[in-house]
Amino acid sequence: MSRLAPSAIPACVRRLAESDLAFAPRPTATILPLLVAATLGQGASWLKPTVQTGLASLATRPTPAPSSPAPPPHDAQRHPRRFLIAQVKEALVKAAVLIGVPKSIELLVQLGDFVEPDDLGQPFVRKSLEDDGRPLATLGENGIAGLRTVYKQDLDPIFATFRRNGLEDIRFVSQYMTYGLALTPFASSPSGSPDPLDVDPRLLSVVTLSTLVPQRTEREILWHLRGALRRGWTRDEIERIQTTIEKIAAACGTEDVGRDMPRVKDVEEQVEESQRTTS
Repeated sequence: MSRLAPSAIPACVRRLAESDLAFAPRPTATILPLLVAATLGQGASWLKPTVQTGLASLATRPTPAPSSPAPPPHDAQRHPRRFLIAQVKEALVKAAVLIGVPKSIELLVQLGDFVEPDDLGQPFVRKSLEDDGRPLATLGENGIAGLRTVYKQDLDPIFATFRRNGLEDIRFVSQYMTYGLALTPFASSPSGSPDPLDVDPRLLSVVTLSTLVPQRTEREILWHLRGALRRGWTRDEIERIQTTIEKIAAACGTEDVGRDMPRVKDVEEQVEESQRTTS
């Protein structure tokens, strides 16, 4: 499949929102294709049409606009356009630890080239971590709490493997930086979190799968398919998300990213699934 022309991207994103991903939380149809494209080095082509298509589906900005800054989740109802941009920004910040900081910086800066200032906002999600001079231990607590939402009881054996193989540094990076600072910076105190993706725990799995599947990281894909079940997605939804990621990768010119990779059918039944069935 040849790379999708930029002029065809808006129609592709609308189809995601109206059909392929209609079952998913609203920002998924914006965040998923953007992160897949960014992972594959095509973010610059997809950024503007993807974000503008997402904004076009929302009501016009309120007049007068609510003051900013406020914690981004406060904008979910009062200024949905600014809230969507906050979610896009946070998705790219989280993705930085998964696809590389330079790729995220390029796209985050480019947002200012076409998003209206009032929609762009000035969120500083991790402001309290800086202002309060939080100790490293706090990041560690956030990291463990966030890791547990994905790995549950599997985390201890994984960290034990790291220790046996002399990989304490990657354990430290995973706990303190990947999760404690980037992916789940408020997991140890979720009440009132300023993270705009914390409004739905499933959105973290959109970020991780959209960046891991295109990279064909077999072990991590399996872990995060399991994590998606634990964070609230159903098996059918996860399969549809993974299939959509593969379609977008093909539209970016990279075919067969899913070949011989784990699927959700390879994941054993999770406690959370039976709990949802009986509730």
